[in-house]
Amino acid sequence: MSGKSASRIMTVVLPRWPVQRQLLQQPGFREFPVFVCRKNARGVLSVVSWAWVMPPETRRGFQPVIQSGFSLSEALAVLTSVYGEWASRVARILHEDSIGDIRVLETLGRWCHRFSPVVAIGPDVIRGKVKKQSTRSVNSLQIDVSDTARFFGGELSLVRMVVWVLAARGIHARAAIADTPAASWVAALCVDRLAAKNQQASSDFCKKISRSARGSTCLEKEKPRSSRHGHWLSRQQRWVLVPSGQQRQILGSMPIMSLRLPVDVVDSLAEVGVESISQLLRLPRVSLQERFGPVVSLQISRFLGEASDPLTPLQESDLSGATHSFEMPVLSRDLDYKYFRQLIESLVHQCIRPLVVTNRGASSLQVRLGTNGVRGSTILEVGLYKPTAKTSHLVDLVMLRFERTHLPREITGVSVEVLSADALPCRQQTLFRSPVQSDMSQFEILLNRLTSRLGSGAVVEPQLLSDIQPEASWVAAPVVHVMGTSGSCRSGHAHESKKTQVSKSVVGPSRPIFLLSRPQLLEVSSLGVHGVPVRFSWKGRVHVVMRTRGPERIETAWWRGPTVRRDYYICETNLGGRFWIFRGLQKRAWFLHGTYG
Repeated sequence: MSGKSASRIMTVVLPRWPVQRQLLQQPGFREFPVFVCRKNARGVLSVVSWAWVMPPETRRGFQPVIQSGFSLSEALAVLTSVYGEWASRVARILHEDSIGDIRVLETLGRWCHRFSPVVAIGPDVIRGKVKKQSTRSVNSLQIDVSDTARFFGGELSLVRMVVWVLAARGIHARAAIADTPAASWVAALCVDRLAAKNQQASSDFCKKISRSARGSTCLEKEKPRSSRHGHWLSRQQRWVLVPSGQQRQILGSMPIMSLRLPVDVVDSLAEVGVESISQLLRLPRVSLQERFGPVVSLQISRFLGEASDPLTPLQESDLSGATHSFEMPVLSRDLDYKYFRQLIESLVHQCIRPLVVTNRGASSLQVRLGTNGVRGSTILEVGLYKPTAKTSHLVDLVMLRFERTHLPREITGVSVEVLSADALPCRQQTLFRSPVQSDMSQFEILLNRLTSRLGSGAVVEPQLLSDIQPEASWVAAPVVHVMGTSGSCRSGHAHESKKTQVSKSVVGPSRPIFLLSRPQLLEVSSLGVHGVPVRFSWKGRVHVVMRTRGPERIETAWWRGPTVRRDYYICETNLGGRFWIFRGLQKRAWFLHGTYG
C-alpha cells in the first residue's frame, strides 16, 4: 500500500505586475519610465508600481530607489536626481486598474492549468512602510504540483519551464517550489537573496576544491569554460527549489516581512531585533500569541506545514470548454486526418455556441492532447487578431498549428478550451447578403492564418510613438499579444489620460507618405555651402528643384546616444515629384528620407 505523496506548491510571482500588464498592451512604454499611481482621499497620487525597461546608463552607476507608497512628486524627484530633469518630462503616468490586473491574472491562471488542475490566485501583497500609506495588490499565482511535476521531467525542469515560457511571452516571473504555500511564496519573493546565497556557497566550494587539487597537473590544465555572458554562477536566477522538509534551514535567513505579517507587527518585532524568520522561530509561540494575537502563530504554523493552508482554485469562468476521450489510446500515425478535423470541429462548435448567445467571439483557444506518457499533455494555443465566432475559421487555424507540431505517440483524449473572449464587432448588414460574404474581412483571416503558421512573434504591426525623430516614431508590435489579446481589441481597462497616450506621433508641418527605412545619401548641387539644393541625382535621374519649403530642424538630446541634428526640406522637382530631404549638420551631407507620392 503506497503512502500519500507530500504536498508540493509552486508559486509564480510577477514583480511589478500593474506595470507589466501595461507594457504588454503598450510596447512603446518600454522606452520610458512608467508609473502606475493611485489617488488617495486628498487627491494626491501615490505610486503603486513603477518600472523603466530600457533606461539609459547613469554616469555614476546609481539606480533610483522608488518604493510603493511614495507620492508621485517624490518619485519624480528621485528619478530626476539620478537621470536628470528630462526623465520626469518623458515619464508616463497611468492610473491604477486593479480590476483589470486581476482579470488578466485570472486569464494567466487558466493558462497555467497546463501544469496542474489546481491553480489559485496568490495572497495580497502589502507594500509601504507606513500603515496609512500601505497598498495592497495581487501579483502571484500558486499551483499544486504534487502529482504533476513528474510529467514535466521533475520539479526543477517544471519550475524552469514556467519561467522560460512566461519570458517568451514577455512576462518577467520568478517561481519557487516548496512544501507549503507560505514557504513557496517566501522563496519566490526572495529569489535574488537565495540565488546570491547559493552562488556564494558554490564559489566557496569551488575555491576549496581548487586549493585541495592545486598539486594535480591534470586539474591545473583544465580551465573553466568562458561564456560571452560571463560565468554561469554570475547569471541571474529566477527560480528556486526548496527540498522537502527543509524550508526552516533554507528560508530561515529571509526577512519576516515575507511571511505576510501586518506592518505594525513587523515594526514591533524589528524594534527588539527580530528581523529574520529564523529569529522569529526561536521565540516561544505562547509569548507571540499573548503579544500579537493568533496572526503570528498561525503564519508560522502555515509556513512549517503544521496548520492547513488550502488553495482556493480559480472560479469557473463563463468561458466554455469541451472534451472527448477515446475508449482506447489512439496512435497518432493511425489517426485519420478527416476524422480528426471533424472531431476538432465538433469540440470548437460546443465552445463557441454559448458565446454566440452573448454576442461574443473567441480571441484565443487552447487545444490539449492527453497522453499516458511521462512527457504530459501536448498543448497548442491559437490567438486571433480579432474575436470571431466562425467555427470553420477556428478549425483551420487549429489544423495549421498541428501541421508544424510533433504529435505524441499515443493520444488518450482531446480537449478544447476558450482562453479569452471579446465582444464581436458590429458590421453593416446588407439587404441581400452574398453567399461569399463573411463576418470577417479577408485581411483579418490572412493575419490569423499567418500568426498560426509562423507564430505570434513573426507577425507584427506598426504602432506610432511620441518621438520627434522619424526613425524612432514607431515600433513593430505583435499583432496578437499575450493571452490572445490583439492590439485592436485589448482587454485591459486602464484609464489613461490624454497626455500619456502614444497613439499619436509628434509630427512637424508635414510628413511624407513613404518613409525610407534608412536615409540614402544624395548627390546635391547648391548655390552655396549653406544654400538649398538646386538639383540632385536619385535612381539614375537628375531632378531639378523648382520650389523648396523649410527648413524644419530635428535635434535629439545627448542621452539618446549619437546626437541627431538635421535640417529637413520639402523639395518639388520639375518632374512633379515631392521629396523630403535633409542636411546633416555634423557631416554636412544631404540625404533623402521620404517621398510624397
